[in-house]
Amino acid sequence: MVVKNHRRGVGILIRGVIIEGVSTAGKTSLFSAIRGIHSQANNVGKSIIAISEHYSQVLHSYQGVLRSMDKDEHIDLLNRHVDYLELQYNWIDSLGHTKPSNGIFYLLERFHLNHRAAFSNPSDIEVLEKRLLRLNAHCVLLTLSQDAVESRYIESRGDAWKSYVMNNHSTVTEACQKFLEDQNQLRMCAKQSLIPTLEINTDEADWNSYAKQILMGINDAT
Repeated sequence: MVVKNHRRGVGILIRGVIIEGVSTAGKTSLFSAIRGIHSQANNVGKSIIAISEHYSQVLHSYQGVLRSMDKDEHIDLLNRHVDYLELQYNWIDSLGHTKPSNGIFYLLERFHLNHRAAFSNPSDIEVLEKRLLRLNAHCVLLTLSQDAVESRYIESRGDAWKSYVMNNHSTVTEACQKFLEDQNQLRMCAKQSLIPTLEINTDEADWNSYAKQILMGINDAT
């Protein structure tokens, strides 16, 4: 599908944020904060399309059993989401609207970087990233400092989560090291990605402040 980017108003008619990060870095909390603050903002697209990680990540629960998608399955899933965004943009563009308030804001969680980290060949995801760029996508990578990993990653979600994390690790130190390795992999993926990425350290868990920073940044960019 082709985005009909033929009018000067494209920058104000659609824009979006993709939230990436290792589990417990704060994606879902930031997702909620952005939705709340965006709903109160002036001169922005009032129509919002928000797709959480449950509809976009590689790992899914099928009938209560965890299963990872293969590469083709996952890229097909992501492309279907982007197809929908393009359809909505082409529709609003065809109506001749130029006011920012008539535009579309979208929010995606665990999307293209999740794919890059899971699979080796980037060619298919680069095609998708080019489509997202035409839709004014901005990526935010949430990270934790080394000192904050244990309290957030291991302890913050209760005993059931801690048991799940520790199931594949013999020590807390080992589990924290794996978190940092996964986080660095996402950093490398962000450098390879075509979509501009802002890294935000979330040690302070100040979600509203991060959300305001992000929304201000994409408004300035477009």
